[in-house]
Amino acid sequence: MNSYRKWLPAICVVLLGLAFGIAKQSRETKASESTRVDASQTRVDTSQTRGVNTIESLRDAIVFLKDTFGTQYPSGTDYLKRLESISDATSESYDQLQREALLSHPHIKGHDWLIEVRDQYWGNHGPINTMFQNGDIHRAAGSGGIQSWHSLGGRLDVISIEDSGVVTRKQVLAEEPDGIFRDADVSFDGQKILFSMRRNKADDYHLYEVDVDGRNLKQLTFGSMISDVDPIYLPDGKILFSSTRDPKYCQCNRHISLNLFTMESDGANIVQVSKNDLADFHASLRPDGTVLYSRWEYVDRQFGPSLGLWTSNPDGTRHQLFMGNNAWSPGAMLDARTIPGTDSVVCVYGATHDLPWGAMAVVDRSKGMDGLEPIIEMWPESGRKLVTPSDDAINRSMKFRGSIDNFKKLPTRYEDPYPVHDLEAGTGGGQFFLVSKRVGKRENRSSKMNGKMAIMLADIFGNEIVVYETGDEVLGAYGAVPLAARKRAPAIPDAVDYTMDHGFLYVNDVYIGDRDEMTNVSRGSIKYLRIIEAPPRQTYDERGYWNTDAQQVGAMNWNLTNNKRILGDVPVEEDGSAYFELPADTFVQIHALDENKQMIQAMRSATIVRPGETQGCIGCHENRVSTPMPNNALPMAMRRPTSRLEPWLDTPSVEEAKPFNYLTDVQPVFDRHCVACHDYDQEAGKELNLCGDLSYPFNVSYTELMSKSGQRYEGSEEKMVNFVGDGPPGVLPAYAWGSHRSKLVRVLKEGHYDVKLSDKEMQRITSWIDINAVYYGRYESYYPGRSPLLALEDGARKRELVYGKYTKRGSLLPYLLENGHLVNFTRPEKSPALALMEDDQHRALALSYLKDAGALLKKRPREDQSNEGIAESEMDLHNSERLKTTQRENAKAVKALIKNKKYYQFK
Repeated sequence: MNSYRKWLPAICVVLLGLAFGIAKQSRETKASESTRVDASQTRVDTSQTRGVNTIESLRDAIVFLKDTFGTQYPSGTDYLKRLESISDATSESYDQLQREALLSHPHIKGHDWLIEVRDQYWGNHGPINTMFQNGDIHRAAGSGGIQSWHSLGGRLDVISIEDSGVVTRKQVLAEEPDGIFRDADVSFDGQKILFSMRRNKADDYHLYEVDVDGRNLKQLTFGSMISDVDPIYLPDGKILFSSTRDPKYCQCNRHISLNLFTMESDGANIVQVSKNDLADFHASLRPDGTVLYSRWEYVDRQFGPSLGLWTSNPDGTRHQLFMGNNAWSPGAMLDARTIPGTDSVVCVYGATHDLPWGAMAVVDRSKGMDGLEPIIEMWPESGRKLVTPSDDAINRSMKFRGSIDNFKKLPTRYEDPYPVHDLEAGTGGGQFFLVSKRVGKRENRSSKMNGKMAIMLADIFGNEIVVYETGDEVLGAYGAVPLAARKRAPAIPDAVDYTMDHGFLYVNDVYIGDRDEMTNVSRGSIKYLRIIEAPPRQTYDERGYWNTDAQQVGAMNWNLTNNKRILGDVPVEEDGSAYFELPADTFVQIHALDENKQMIQAMRSATIVRPGETQGCIGCHENRVSTPMPNNALPMAMRRPTSRLEPWLDTPSVEEAKPFNYLTDVQPVFDRHCVACHDYDQEAGKELNLCGDLSYPFNVSYTELMSKSGQRYEGSEEKMVNFVGDGPPGVLPAYAWGSHRSKLVRVLKEGHYDVKLSDKEMQRITSWIDINAVYYGRYESYYPGRSPLLALEDGARKRELVYGKYTKRGSLLPYLLENGHLVNFTRPEKSPALALMEDDQHRALALSYLKDAGALLKKRPREDQSNEGIAESEMDLHNSERLKTTQRENAKAVKALIKNKKYYQFK
């Protein structure tokens, strides 16, 4: 087995090009052998925009259905004759004919449909913030927490379509007057329905299964302060779903988020199969047995445009980007389903700060990963104008960050698209879609969001008709899926080895890149790969925030929401190859380093390997659509045993690596070599103060360095510290930021008076800049908003007296950018805030408050002083205990899997 694993990456590389050729030839052969008319192969030219619901649009649809289905569409000729006698597309006769003709589609009329009836969600991060889970954010309604949760009732309807186009509600399978039903999926044999339900506000979302006749309702998942949503049946009999069982929060706010999990069909052995540090949701099954899902994560990237489509195997191996992620708009790609019989996907293009709705789009990733090129169809057509083009000048610039909410401008919204197709054959899609659409406006009694929703039938010919409305003034219709048997996708064998604590990753040639990402990199200059964990945020501070481009609750960095943990480095061979072990289920990014271990290029995203998995790539930034042929048939790194991570500097081991913390990891270098001159009352200190005194929300030297570096990323020009921060979504060229573009490093390397740094000391500074100039190592916060002033009795009033006009929201950052730090808790008398006060009594009182705050910091150190994650605040303790509980449950499930037994969590 070990011998096989050793040569597996090399075998994969050699066979990669051959596999693509064979697959292409196979597809061409199957297509030529097929004699069946497949609707998916028939494309209609819709490049010329047509009006919705015209005589021409209906004629085109009828002709298509008649030619495609023949005797299965027996009234086609009669429909065309009736259409000839109609000249007014607004007439009742047109409406009736259109309804009859379109709903007679054999794959629509041939079975019943399951509909979710509920109120519209509320939430300013709608794609994920729809749980309002118990135990999270207990502020007033409107904050996105449990107080905002509401339901006006919900149920599951079964509708039937009759010959005349009349749609009737055939059955109500389940109903809850104070609950919500969502995310229904139908079993492959068409006999069972899987869904998520919350009975009331005191409940949370759990998974249920029921027979298609409404009998034998069974609850599958349990637990308090846990949300289980988005379930789908897998071909091997398991169930995949999204859950908050690994609780983590979006880094720019406080919303609970989800990852992918699987379980047995009866709810046993729930295990986590994705370890993204934020959100994985809205999964669907692809015809090849893999999973397509939406992922939101922003490592060294702006929060808005980082919600694209990803794929993986059901066991969580081979997570990889499918589409999106490198353009400002759309701000979210949601509800994606592969269109059977095609290589295209139907999905929703939405905004970052909106509900999970937007424009419905049919996209083909072979035409591009972002921009307008992959969009084949879009409803409404005007939505194309809201998509950011594939233009590096735009997507590499922070000037266009407001584009993340472009799709809030849509005149109407679509949600939950379903491609109509032949369920039995698993083909025949791409022209007709059942989708929920906003058909009326109303003000929800508990939200600011408008939108009564109905099920619509939309097609590529220009027709749209209402299929089903609830008849209720407030409840809408969502998530139409066919209530019938369907073709089962192939089951992909589980490749995870839970007895191992690591996996393997290989790179064929680090110098391969797409466009200009690696063109300035000389072959042989990359000597190492650095593996850096981007840990999840598993707690938050309700009591304060720090706000630059993205809100941090509480402060973590100048303009970056992540923290980082350097796990170690591995060598790169002369031919650019690398092959190494990685800790399993650890969310890591990779940096390419030069001989001085300075970053050349960075992965501004992250990945995982599952236990025992071997994952690999061709290059650092290869084209994901064309997949270039590898340069190395048998790379040097694959001819030897795997490398093991060499821990960073004096870190004892990979397992003992702490999150990077500026005050303990970098400040000691400045203390030894710089502070003698760069301090208060020193000439050099007037230009740059590098003392380690504690300020708000960071220390003095960090605030001074970052204030002289600007608010956000502006390009590759040299700055004091050129950090990318929460940077643009476009992939940046090598050397575009980091220590190679930072004045601080250049001055120290060129020689600054008699300052002589050791290699390790220089590495502390360059490593800090290259991992994006992070400050805090921990998300925990003992002091409200990182401020000891607020921890004093009557702290809010005392802070206001000290800060003056800079207490107002949004006022402090402009001051810091222009002047540097405002307060000093270590030497309170040095606080610049005191010099701004004209009244001596005011100044004396402020100084006394600053001294009291400094005394608190000596008694109970802040997180930057210790770099220890000690949970002591009420919210930290709450989140810590919940995390421990869910981790124990997950460990028990893994143990049961290894022993081939069953374990039921919280049951």
